[in-house]
Amino acid sequence: MNCWAILGLEADADSRSIKRQYATLLKVHRPDEDPTGFQRLREAYEQAMEWSRREPTVVRQALAPSLEEELSFELEHVRFEQRAGAQQAEQLLADVTVERLDERLAQARVSHCAREFEDQLLMMCLSPRDDGMLLAAWGLVQFNWLSAWQRLDLSSQALELLLRAYCKHVEKDLRELLDAGQVDAFIERFVALKQADWLQPFERHDWFNETLARLLVDSSFWSVHVFETLCSHQHWYVAANEAEIEGRCPPPYWTALLQRRDDQVFVETLERLADLNDREPQSRAARLLLTPMTDTERSAFARRFFEADWNACRTLSEKLQRLGPARCRQMPNGDPFFWKPLVQPRQARPMFAGLLGASLTWAAGEYLSDKSGIGASFAAMLFWLCVLATPSAALLWVWCPMADRFWSFDVRLSRAVSPRLSLRRPAPLVLRELLPSWLMGALTWACCGAAAFASYTVVLLALGGLSRIAWPETLHIKPPKVRLPALGRAPSIALMIGVIGLTLLFYTIASSQLMGPDQGLQPFSKRSCSGPLDSRQECRIAPTQEQWYGQSRAQEGHR
Repeated sequence: MNCWAILGLEADADSRSIKRQYATLLKVHRPDEDPTGFQRLREAYEQAMEWSRREPTVVRQALAPSLEEELSFELEHVRFEQRAGAQQAEQLLADVTVERLDERLAQARVSHCAREFEDQLLMMCLSPRDDGMLLAAWGLVQFNWLSAWQRLDLSSQALELLLRAYCKHVEKDLRELLDAGQVDAFIERFVALKQADWLQPFERHDWFNETLARLLVDSSFWSVHVFETLCSHQHWYVAANEAEIEGRCPPPYWTALLQRRDDQVFVETLERLADLNDREPQSRAARLLLTPMTDTERSAFARRFFEADWNACRTLSEKLQRLGPARCRQMPNGDPFFWKPLVQPRQARPMFAGLLGASLTWAAGEYLSDKSGIGASFAAMLFWLCVLATPSAALLWVWCPMADRFWSFDVRLSRAVSPRLSLRRPAPLVLRELLPSWLMGALTWACCGAAAFASYTVVLLALGGLSRIAWPETLHIKPPKVRLPALGRAPSIALMIGVIGLTLLFYTIASSQLMGPDQGLQPFSKRSCSGPLDSRQECRIAPTQEQWYGQSRAQEGHR
Protein backbone atom coordinates (compact mmCIF):
# COMPACT_ATOMS: atom_id res chain seq x y z
CA MET A 1 0.00 0.00 0.00
CA ASN A 2 1.52 3.32 -1.14
CA CYS A 3 1.38 6.66 0.63
CA TRP A 4 -1.46 7.96 -1.52
CA ALA A 5 -3.67 5.03 -0.66
CA ILE A 6 -2.97 5.51 3.06
CA LEU A 7 -3.81 9.22 2.85
CA GLY A 8 -6.77 8.65 0.53
CA LEU A 9 -5.53 11.19 -2.04
CA GLU A 10 -4.74 11.25 -5.69
CA ALA A 11 -1.16 11.08 -6.83
CA ASP A 12 -1.27 14.69 -8.08
CA ALA A 13 -2.45 16.17 -4.79
CA ASP A 14 -0.64 19.31 -3.71
CA SER A 15 1.01 19.95 -0.37
CA ARG A 16 -2.01 21.87 0.94
CA SER A 17 -4.28 18.91 0.36
CA ILE A 18 -1.77 16.53 1.86
CA LYS A 19 -1.49 18.59 5.06
CA ARG A 20 -5.26 18.90 5.46
CA GLN A 21 -5.79 15.21 4.87
CA TYR A 22 -2.99 14.38 7.33
CA ALA A 23 -4.57 16.63 9.99
CA THR A 24 -7.92 14.92 9.47
CA LEU A 25 -6.51 11.40 9.69
CA LEU A 26 -4.34 12.34 12.71
CA LYS A 27 -7.48 12.67 14.80
CA VAL A 28 -8.33 9.07 13.94
CA HIS A 29 -4.86 7.53 14.43
CA ARG A 30 -3.75 9.17 17.72
CA PRO A 31 -0.23 8.33 18.95
CA ASP A 32 -1.43 7.28 22.40
CA GLU A 33 -4.28 5.12 21.09
CA ASP A 34 -2.97 3.69 17.82
CA PRO A 35 0.83 4.04 17.73
CA THR A 36 1.17 1.66 14.79
CA GLY A 37 -1.39 3.50 12.71
CA PHE A 38 0.16 6.82 13.68
CA GLN A 39 3.58 5.63 12.61
CA ARG A 40 2.22 4.41 9.24
CA LEU A 41 0.34 7.70 8.72
CA ARG A 42 3.43 9.76 9.60
CA GLU A 43 5.62 7.89 7.14
CA ALA A 44 2.98 8.24 4.40
CA TYR A 45 2.69 11.99 5.08
CA GLU A 46 6.45 12.56 4.89
CA GLN A 47 6.70 10.48 1.70
CA ALA A 48 3.80 12.37 0.06
CA MET A 49 5.28 15.76 1.01
CA GLU A 50 8.61 14.75 -0.44
CA TRP A 51 6.91 13.68 -3.67
CA SER A 52 4.93 16.89 -3.93
CA ARG A 53 8.15 18.95 -3.70
CA ARG A 54 9.61 17.14 -6.71
CA GLU A 55 6.54 17.90 -8.89
CA PRO A 56 6.96 20.88 -11.27
CA THR A 57 5.12 23.94 -10.21
CA VAL A 58 1.63 23.99 -11.79
CA VAL A 59 -0.63 27.01 -11.72
CA ARG A 60 -3.83 25.78 -10.28
CA GLN A 61 -7.20 27.25 -10.83
CA ALA A 62 -8.15 27.08 -7.20
CA LEU A 63 -7.50 30.14 -5.11
CA ALA A 64 -4.31 29.89 -3.04
CA PRO A 65 -4.83 29.94 0.72
CA SER A 66 -3.98 33.10 2.49
CA LEU A 67 -0.71 33.44 4.43
CA GLU A 68 -2.51 33.71 7.77
CA GLU A 69 -4.45 30.52 7.11
CA GLU A 70 -1.25 28.69 6.22
CA LEU A 71 0.59 29.89 9.36
CA SER A 72 -2.37 29.05 11.57
CA PHE A 73 -2.46 25.56 10.17
CA GLU A 74 1.25 25.06 10.70
CA LEU A 75 1.10 26.34 14.31
CA GLU A 76 -1.85 24.10 15.09
CA HIS A 77 -0.04 21.18 13.58
CA VAL A 78 3.12 21.85 15.65
CA ARG A 79 1.18 22.18 18.88
CA PHE A 80 -0.67 19.00 18.20
CA GLU A 81 2.55 17.15 17.51
CA GLN A 82 4.12 18.55 20.71
CA ARG A 83 1.17 17.44 22.78
CA ALA A 84 1.24 14.06 21.18
CA GLY A 85 5.04 13.77 21.63
CA ALA A 86 4.83 14.83 25.29
CA GLN A 87 2.19 12.21 25.96
CA GLN A 88 4.23 9.57 24.19
CA ALA A 89 7.40 10.55 26.13
CA GLU A 90 5.51 10.50 29.41
CA GLN A 91 4.33 6.98 28.70
CA LEU A 92 7.87 5.87 27.83
CA LEU A 93 9.26 7.30 31.10
CA ALA A 94 6.42 6.12 33.34
CA ASP A 95 8.14 3.03 34.73
CA VAL A 96 11.59 3.48 33.25
CA THR A 97 14.77 2.16 34.91
CA VAL A 98 18.40 2.85 34.14
CA GLU A 99 18.75 -0.50 32.39
CA ARG A 100 15.84 0.23 30.01
CA LEU A 101 16.73 3.84 29.12
CA ASP A 102 18.48 2.92 25.87
CA GLU A 103 15.46 0.93 24.73
CA ARG A 104 13.01 3.70 25.62
CA LEU A 105 15.13 6.33 23.87
CA ALA A 106 15.10 4.27 20.70
CA GLN A 107 11.32 4.06 20.91
CA ALA A 108 11.11 7.83 21.43
CA ARG A 109 13.18 8.46 18.32
CA VAL A 110 10.92 6.19 16.30
CA SER A 111 7.89 8.03 17.67
CA HIS A 112 9.50 11.43 16.92
CA CYS A 113 9.39 12.53 20.58
CA ALA A 114 13.10 12.42 21.47
CA ARG A 115 13.16 16.10 22.49
CA GLU A 116 10.18 15.67 24.80
CA PHE A 117 11.83 12.52 26.16
CA GLU A 118 15.01 14.46 27.00
CA ASP A 119 13.12 17.34 28.62
CA GLN A 120 11.05 15.09 30.84
CA LEU A 121 14.08 12.98 31.77
CA LEU A 122 15.87 16.14 32.92
CA MET A 123 13.00 16.99 35.22
CA MET A 124 12.97 13.41 36.56
CA CYS A 125 16.66 13.71 37.48
CA LEU A 126 15.84 16.72 39.68
CA SER A 127 12.92 14.95 41.36
CA PRO A 128 13.41 13.18 44.75
CA ARG A 129 13.93 9.75 43.21
CA ASP A 130 16.35 7.19 44.58
CA ASP A 131 17.81 6.63 41.13
CA GLY A 132 17.70 10.27 40.06
CA MET A 133 21.48 10.65 39.91
CA LEU A 134 21.82 7.37 38.03
CA LEU A 135 19.43 8.72 35.41
CA ALA A 136 21.47 11.94 35.36
CA ALA A 137 24.70 9.98 34.79
CA TRP A 138 23.07 8.31 31.78
CA GLY A 139 21.84 11.67 30.49
CA LEU A 140 25.32 13.19 30.83
CA VAL A 141 26.67 10.59 28.45
CA GLN A 142 23.72 10.30 26.07
CA PHE A 143 22.64 13.95 25.76
CA ASN A 144 25.97 15.66 26.68
CA TRP A 145 24.38 17.59 29.52
CA LEU A 146 26.58 20.15 31.34
CA SER A 147 29.00 20.22 28.40
CA ALA A 148 29.52 22.38 25.32
CA TRP A 149 27.53 19.94 23.15
CA GLN A 150 24.27 20.06 25.08
CA ARG A 151 21.04 21.46 23.59
CA LEU A 152 21.01 25.22 23.71
CA ASP A 153 17.30 25.48 24.45
CA LEU A 154 17.47 23.51 27.71
CA SER A 155 16.53 25.32 30.90
CA SER A 156 19.63 26.97 32.38
CA GLN A 157 18.12 26.90 35.86
CA ALA A 158 17.44 23.17 35.62
CA LEU A 159 21.00 22.56 34.43
CA GLU A 160 22.45 24.55 37.35
CA LEU A 161 20.42 22.52 39.82
CA LEU A 162 21.51 19.34 38.10
CA LEU A 163 25.19 20.37 38.35
CA ARG A 164 24.98 20.98 42.11
CA ALA A 165 23.13 17.76 42.79
CA TYR A 166 25.46 15.68 40.65
CA CYS A 167 28.59 17.16 42.26
CA LYS A 168 27.27 16.13 45.67
CA HIS A 169 26.51 12.67 44.31
CA VAL A 170 30.04 12.30 42.91
CA GLU A 171 31.65 13.36 46.19
CA LYS A 172 29.47 10.96 48.18
CA ASP A 173 30.22 8.10 45.81
CA LEU A 174 33.98 8.66 46.00
CA ARG A 175 33.88 8.95 49.80
CA GLU A 176 32.01 5.67 50.19
CA LEU A 177 34.46 3.84 47.95
CA LEU A 178 37.48 5.26 49.78
CA ASP A 179 36.14 4.64 53.29
CA ALA A 180 35.32 1.05 52.30
CA GLY A 181 38.91 0.52 51.17
CA GLN A 182 37.93 -0.32 47.58
CA VAL A 183 41.11 1.02 46.03
CA ASP A 184 40.64 -0.36 42.52
CA ALA A 185 37.01 0.80 42.29
CA PHE A 186 37.97 4.26 43.57
CA ILE A 187 40.74 4.66 40.99
CA GLU A 188 38.49 3.40 38.19
CA ARG A 189 35.78 5.87 39.18
CA PHE A 190 38.33 8.69 39.40
CA VAL A 191 39.74 7.99 35.93
CA ALA A 192 36.24 7.88 34.41
CA LEU A 193 35.34 11.22 36.01
CA LYS A 194 38.59 12.81 34.90
CA GLN A 195 37.77 11.97 31.28
CA ALA A 196 34.13 13.10 31.50
CA ASP A 197 33.18 16.05 29.29
CA TRP A 198 31.20 17.85 31.98
CA LEU A 199 34.36 18.22 34.17
CA GLN A 200 36.52 19.80 31.49
CA PRO A 201 35.78 23.49 32.33
CA PHE A 202 38.48 24.98 34.57
CA GLU A 203 36.20 25.90 37.45
CA ARG A 204 34.79 22.37 37.62
CA HIS A 205 38.27 20.86 37.35
CA ASP A 206 39.40 22.97 40.32
CA TRP A 207 36.38 21.79 42.28
CA PHE A 208 37.21 18.17 41.47
CA ASN A 209 40.85 18.67 42.48
CA GLU A 210 39.94 20.19 45.83
CA THR A 211 37.31 17.52 46.47
CA LEU A 212 39.84 14.72 45.94
CA ALA A 213 42.35 16.35 48.31
CA ARG A 214 39.68 16.85 50.99
CA LEU A 215 38.52 13.24 50.69
CA LEU A 216 42.05 11.90 51.21
CA VAL A 217 42.59 14.10 54.25
CA ASP A 218 39.25 13.37 55.94
CA SER A 219 38.90 9.66 55.13
CA SER A 220 39.67 7.11 57.82
CA PHE A 221 41.25 4.88 55.14
CA TRP A 222 44.61 5.63 53.60
CA SER A 223 46.36 4.04 50.65
CA VAL A 224 49.76 5.06 49.35
CA HIS A 225 48.76 3.68 45.94
CA VAL A 226 45.72 5.98 45.77
CA PHE A 227 47.80 8.96 46.89
CA GLU A 228 50.50 8.37 44.29
CA THR A 229 47.90 7.81 41.54
CA LEU A 230 46.17 11.10 42.29
CA CYS A 231 49.51 12.91 42.51
CA SER A 232 50.43 11.61 39.06
CA HIS A 233 47.11 12.39 37.36
CA GLN A 234 46.38 15.70 39.12
CA HIS A 235 50.01 16.96 39.01
CA TRP A 236 50.14 17.58 42.73
CA TYR A 237 53.93 17.44 42.73
CA VAL A 238 56.50 17.43 39.97
CA ALA A 239 59.83 17.19 41.81
CA ALA A 240 61.63 14.93 44.22
CA ASN A 241 61.46 17.46 47.01
CA GLU A 242 57.72 17.87 46.71
CA ALA A 243 57.42 19.60 50.08
CA GLU A 244 58.99 22.73 48.58
CA ILE A 245 57.19 22.59 45.22
CA GLU A 246 53.74 24.13 45.16
CA GLY A 247 51.73 21.89 42.81
CA ARG A 248 48.06 22.00 41.89
CA CYS A 249 46.94 20.60 45.23
CA PRO A 250 45.59 23.27 47.63
CA PRO A 251 48.41 24.07 50.12
CA PRO A 252 46.52 23.28 53.37
CA TYR A 253 45.51 19.87 52.07
CA TRP A 254 48.95 19.18 50.65
CA THR A 255 50.67 19.57 54.03
CA ALA A 256 48.15 17.26 55.67
CA LEU A 257 48.52 14.70 52.87
CA LEU A 258 52.29 14.58 53.27
CA GLN A 259 51.86 14.02 57.01
CA ARG A 260 49.36 11.20 56.42
CA ARG A 261 51.72 9.58 53.93
CA ASP A 262 54.59 9.60 56.44
CA ASP A 263 52.30 8.23 59.15
CA GLN A 264 51.17 5.40 56.89
CA VAL A 265 54.77 4.53 56.09
CA PHE A 266 55.37 4.29 59.84
CA VAL A 267 52.38 1.95 60.31
CA GLU A 268 53.45 -0.24 57.40
CA THR A 269 56.95 -0.44 58.88
CA LEU A 270 55.45 -1.67 62.15
CA GLU A 271 53.40 -4.28 60.28
CA ARG A 272 56.56 -5.59 58.63
CA LEU A 273 58.31 -5.69 62.01
CA ALA A 274 55.38 -7.65 63.44
CA ASP A 275 55.61 -10.19 60.62
CA LEU A 276 59.35 -10.65 61.14
CA ASN A 277 58.81 -12.11 64.64
CA ASP A 278 62.17 -10.72 65.70
CA ARG A 279 63.42 -10.53 69.30
CA GLU A 280 64.07 -6.81 69.18
CA PRO A 281 61.87 -4.75 71.57
CA GLN A 282 60.21 -2.77 68.77
CA SER A 283 59.45 -5.94 66.82
CA ARG A 284 57.93 -7.64 69.87
CA ALA A 285 55.85 -4.59 70.70
CA ALA A 286 54.60 -4.36 67.10
CA ARG A 287 53.63 -8.03 67.15
CA LEU A 288 51.71 -7.64 70.41
CA LEU A 289 49.88 -4.53 69.18
CA LEU A 290 49.16 -5.41 65.55
CA THR A 291 48.96 -9.22 65.30
CA PRO A 292 45.52 -10.77 65.99
CA MET A 293 45.74 -13.10 69.01
CA THR A 294 43.43 -14.69 71.51
CA ASP A 295 43.56 -13.51 75.12
CA THR A 296 45.43 -16.66 76.15
CA GLU A 297 48.02 -16.30 73.39
CA ARG A 298 48.46 -12.61 74.15
CA SER A 299 48.94 -13.28 77.86
CA ALA A 300 51.47 -16.03 77.19
CA PHE A 301 53.37 -13.85 74.75
CA ALA A 302 53.47 -10.97 77.25
CA ARG A 303 55.33 -13.18 79.76
CA ARG A 304 58.35 -13.02 77.50
CA PHE A 305 58.58 -9.23 77.73
CA PHE A 306 61.37 -7.36 79.46
CA GLU A 307 61.32 -3.75 80.57
CA ALA A 308 62.64 -2.58 77.18
CA ASP A 309 59.76 -4.40 75.44
CA TRP A 310 57.13 -2.65 77.58
CA ASN A 311 58.79 0.70 76.94
CA ALA A 312 58.58 0.01 73.20
CA CYS A 313 54.88 -0.87 73.61
CA ARG A 314 54.25 2.42 75.37
CA THR A 315 56.00 4.42 72.65
CA LEU A 316 54.26 2.65 69.76
CA SER A 317 50.84 2.89 71.40
CA GLU A 318 51.19 6.65 71.79
CA LYS A 319 52.14 7.02 68.13
CA LEU A 320 49.35 4.73 66.92
CA GLN A 321 46.78 6.60 68.98
CA ARG A 322 47.82 9.78 67.21
CA LEU A 323 48.44 8.39 63.73
CA GLY A 324 46.18 5.44 63.04
CA PRO A 325 42.62 5.75 64.38
CA ALA A 326 41.43 3.02 62.03
CA ARG A 327 44.08 0.63 63.33
CA CYS A 328 43.22 1.55 66.94
CA ARG A 329 39.60 0.60 66.37
CA GLN A 330 40.73 -2.89 65.37
CA MET A 331 42.54 -3.41 68.67
CA PRO A 332 40.79 -5.02 71.68
CA ASN A 333 38.16 -2.59 73.02
CA GLY A 334 39.45 -0.03 70.52
CA ASP A 335 42.22 0.90 73.00
CA PRO A 336 45.89 0.96 71.91
CA PHE A 337 46.89 0.61 75.59
CA PHE A 338 44.99 -2.67 76.04
CA TRP A 339 48.25 -4.38 77.05
CA LYS A 340 48.65 -2.53 80.37
CA PRO A 341 46.84 -5.21 82.45
CA LEU A 342 49.31 -7.74 81.04
CA VAL A 343 52.28 -5.95 82.62
CA GLN A 344 53.28 -7.83 85.74
CA PRO A 345 54.78 -5.86 88.62
CA ARG A 346 58.52 -5.97 88.76
CA GLN A 347 59.42 -8.42 91.49
CA ALA A 348 62.76 -9.86 92.42
CA ARG A 349 63.20 -13.46 91.42
CA PRO A 350 62.85 -15.99 94.25
CA MET A 351 66.46 -17.06 93.78
CA PHE A 352 67.73 -13.78 95.27
CA ALA A 353 65.66 -14.35 98.39
CA GLY A 354 67.12 -17.86 98.51
CA LEU A 355 70.63 -16.48 98.18
CA LEU A 356 69.94 -14.13 101.08
CA GLY A 357 68.80 -17.08 103.19
CA ALA A 358 71.86 -19.11 102.20
CA SER A 359 74.19 -16.23 103.13
CA LEU A 360 72.50 -15.83 106.53
CA THR A 361 72.84 -19.55 107.15
CA TRP A 362 76.53 -19.55 106.29
CA ALA A 363 77.21 -16.48 108.45
CA ALA A 364 75.32 -18.01 111.38
CA GLY A 365 77.35 -21.21 111.04
CA GLU A 366 80.59 -19.24 111.06
CA TYR A 367 79.49 -17.27 114.09
CA LEU A 368 78.60 -20.40 116.07
CA SER A 369 81.74 -22.35 115.12
CA ASP A 370 84.44 -19.69 115.41
CA LYS A 371 82.85 -17.58 118.10
CA SER A 372 83.45 -14.56 115.84
CA GLY A 373 81.80 -11.27 116.52
CA ILE A 374 78.55 -10.01 115.09
CA GLY A 375 80.29 -7.47 112.89
CA ALA A 376 82.47 -10.10 111.26
CA SER A 377 79.48 -12.37 110.71
CA PHE A 378 77.45 -9.54 109.15
CA ALA A 379 80.37 -8.63 106.89
CA ALA A 380 80.73 -12.27 105.87
CA MET A 381 77.02 -12.44 105.04
CA LEU A 382 77.28 -9.35 102.81
CA PHE A 383 80.38 -10.74 101.17
CA TRP A 384 78.82 -14.06 100.23
CA LEU A 385 75.58 -12.39 99.20
CA CYS A 386 77.48 -10.22 96.73
CA VAL A 387 79.60 -13.16 95.60
CA LEU A 388 76.51 -15.25 94.86
CA ALA A 389 74.23 -12.49 93.58
CA THR A 390 76.72 -11.23 91.00
CA PRO A 391 76.91 -14.47 88.97
CA SER A 392 73.13 -14.83 89.42
CA ALA A 393 72.50 -11.47 87.76
CA ALA A 394 75.02 -12.27 85.03
CA LEU A 395 73.41 -15.68 84.49
CA LEU A 396 69.94 -14.18 84.11
CA TRP A 397 71.24 -11.48 81.77
CA VAL A 398 72.65 -14.15 79.45
CA TRP A 399 70.16 -16.95 80.12
CA CYS A 400 66.82 -15.23 79.41
CA PRO A 401 67.59 -14.27 75.77
CA MET A 402 68.93 -17.78 75.16
CA ALA A 403 65.84 -19.40 76.66
CA ASP A 404 63.64 -17.14 74.59
CA ARG A 405 64.90 -18.87 71.44
CA PHE A 406 63.19 -22.05 72.61
CA TRP A 407 60.00 -20.35 73.73
CA SER A 408 57.55 -22.74 72.06
CA PHE A 409 59.32 -25.80 73.44
CA ASP A 410 59.57 -24.16 76.86
CA VAL A 411 55.83 -23.46 76.94
CA ARG A 412 54.94 -27.05 76.02
CA LEU A 413 57.45 -28.49 78.50
CA SER A 414 56.30 -26.17 81.30
CA ARG A 415 52.65 -27.01 80.71
CA ALA A 416 53.40 -30.69 81.24
CA VAL A 417 56.17 -30.65 83.87
CA SER A 418 56.23 -27.35 85.76
CA PRO A 419 53.15 -27.92 88.00
CA ARG A 420 54.86 -31.06 89.39
CA LEU A 421 58.25 -29.43 89.96
CA SER A 422 57.26 -26.16 91.61
CA LEU A 423 54.71 -24.96 94.14
CA ARG A 424 54.48 -21.52 92.53
CA ARG A 425 51.25 -20.44 90.88
CA PRO A 426 51.13 -19.60 88.11
CA ALA A 427 53.61 -22.34 87.32
CA PRO A 428 57.02 -20.98 86.26
CA LEU A 429 58.64 -21.78 82.94
CA VAL A 430 61.14 -24.61 83.11
CA LEU A 431 63.90 -23.27 80.87
CA ARG A 432 63.40 -19.59 81.58
CA GLU A 433 62.85 -19.62 85.39
CA LEU A 434 63.27 -23.01 87.08
CA LEU A 435 66.53 -24.12 85.51
CA PRO A 436 68.56 -20.96 86.34
CA SER A 437 67.18 -21.00 89.90
CA TRP A 438 68.47 -24.49 90.59
CA LEU A 439 71.74 -23.84 88.80
CA MET A 440 72.34 -21.08 91.35
CA GLY A 441 71.33 -23.56 94.05
CA ALA A 442 74.08 -25.88 92.86
CA LEU A 443 76.58 -22.99 92.93
CA THR A 444 75.47 -22.15 96.47
CA TRP A 445 76.06 -25.76 97.55
CA ALA A 446 79.54 -25.75 95.98
CA CYS A 447 80.55 -22.45 97.63
CA CYS A 448 78.80 -22.49 101.01
CA GLY A 449 77.98 -26.10 101.73
CA ALA A 450 74.91 -28.26 102.20
CA ALA A 451 73.43 -26.14 104.99
CA ALA A 452 73.34 -23.05 102.77
CA PHE A 453 71.79 -25.08 99.96
CA ALA A 454 69.13 -26.43 102.33
CA SER A 455 68.30 -22.88 103.42
CA TYR A 456 68.14 -21.80 99.75
CA THR A 457 65.72 -24.67 99.01
CA VAL A 458 63.53 -23.93 102.01
CA VAL A 459 63.19 -20.26 101.02
CA LEU A 460 62.19 -21.16 97.45
CA LEU A 461 59.64 -23.71 98.64
CA ALA A 462 58.21 -21.27 101.17
CA LEU A 463 57.80 -18.54 98.59
CA GLY A 464 56.18 -21.03 96.21
CA GLY A 465 53.73 -22.11 98.90
CA LEU A 466 52.85 -18.51 99.77
CA SER A 467 52.05 -17.80 96.12
CA ARG A 468 49.24 -20.39 96.26
CA ILE A 469 47.42 -18.57 99.06
CA ALA A 470 44.62 -16.23 98.03
CA TRP A 471 45.39 -13.27 100.26
CA PRO A 472 42.62 -10.80 101.11
CA GLU A 473 42.68 -7.59 99.18
CA THR A 474 43.28 -5.61 102.35
CA LEU A 475 46.62 -7.34 102.86
CA HIS A 476 47.93 -6.33 99.46
CA ILE A 477 50.43 -3.59 100.19
CA LYS A 478 51.53 -1.66 97.17
CA PRO A 479 54.95 -0.14 97.62
CA PRO A 480 55.41 3.41 96.44
CA LYS A 481 56.55 3.69 92.87
CA VAL A 482 60.08 4.94 92.66
CA ARG A 483 61.42 5.55 89.17
CA LEU A 484 65.15 5.03 89.20
CA PRO A 485 67.25 6.57 86.47
CA ALA A 486 68.06 4.14 83.68
CA LEU A 487 71.75 3.24 83.54
CA GLY A 488 73.66 1.92 80.61
CA ARG A 489 75.59 -1.31 80.56
CA ALA A 490 78.96 0.23 81.44
CA PRO A 491 77.64 2.31 84.41
CA SER A 492 75.76 -0.73 85.72
CA ILE A 493 78.91 -2.87 85.66
CA ALA A 494 80.90 -0.10 87.32
CA LEU A 495 78.27 0.23 90.05
CA MET A 496 78.30 -3.52 90.66
CA ILE A 497 82.08 -3.57 90.94
CA GLY A 498 81.94 -0.64 93.35
CA VAL A 499 79.40 -2.39 95.60
CA ILE A 500 81.51 -5.56 95.67
CA GLY A 501 84.64 -3.55 96.46
CA LEU A 502 82.97 -1.71 99.35
CA THR A 503 81.68 -5.02 100.70
CA LEU A 504 85.17 -6.55 100.62
CA LEU A 505 86.62 -3.47 102.32
CA PHE A 506 83.99 -3.60 105.03
CA TYR A 507 84.63 -7.33 105.51
CA THR A 508 88.38 -6.77 105.79
CA ILE A 509 88.06 -3.92 108.30
CA ALA A 510 85.53 -5.80 110.41
CA SER A 511 87.71 -8.92 110.45
CA SER A 512 90.90 -7.04 111.41
CA GLN A 513 89.32 -5.35 114.44
CA LEU A 514 88.25 -8.57 116.11
CA MET A 515 91.61 -9.97 117.43
CA GLY A 516 92.15 -12.69 119.92
CA PRO A 517 94.66 -12.63 122.85
CA ASP A 518 98.32 -12.06 122.03
CA GLN A 519 97.39 -11.00 118.44
CA GLY A 520 98.04 -7.78 116.68
CA LEU A 521 100.13 -4.87 118.05
CA GLN A 522 101.34 -5.14 121.66
CA PRO A 523 103.72 -3.07 123.86
CA PHE A 524 107.40 -3.76 123.18
CA SER A 525 108.14 -5.01 126.69
CA LYS A 526 105.50 -7.79 126.44
CA ARG A 527 106.76 -9.25 123.18
CA SER A 528 109.18 -12.19 123.58
CA CYS A 529 112.30 -12.37 121.39
CA SER A 530 111.69 -8.88 120.13
CA GLY A 531 115.27 -7.68 120.33
CA PRO A 532 117.85 -8.58 117.72
CA LEU A 533 120.52 -9.39 120.45
CA ASP A 534 118.27 -11.51 122.64
CA SER A 535 120.55 -14.42 123.81
CA ARG A 536 117.90 -16.61 125.34
CA GLN A 537 117.83 -20.22 124.25
CA GLU A 538 114.22 -20.16 123.05
CA CYS A 539 114.97 -17.13 120.91
CA ARG A 540 118.05 -18.66 119.25
CA ILE A 541 116.49 -21.99 118.28
CA ALA A 542 112.98 -22.37 117.03
CA PRO A 543 111.01 -24.58 119.40
CA THR A 544 109.90 -27.94 118.17
CA GLN A 545 106.22 -28.80 117.91
CA GLU A 546 106.29 -30.63 121.27
CA GLN A 547 108.05 -27.69 122.97
CA TRP A 548 105.56 -25.23 121.49
CA TYR A 549 102.70 -27.38 122.65
CA GLY A 550 104.16 -27.67 126.15
CA GLN A 551 104.74 -23.92 126.41
CA SER A 552 101.17 -23.31 125.37
CA ARG A 553 99.84 -25.70 128.02
CA ALA A 554 101.99 -24.07 130.62
CA GLN A 555 100.77 -20.63 129.73
CA GLU A 556 97.19 -21.81 129.96
CA GLY A 557 97.82 -23.38 133.35
CA HIS A 558 99.49 -20.22 134.56
CA ARG A 559 96.44 -18.22 133.56
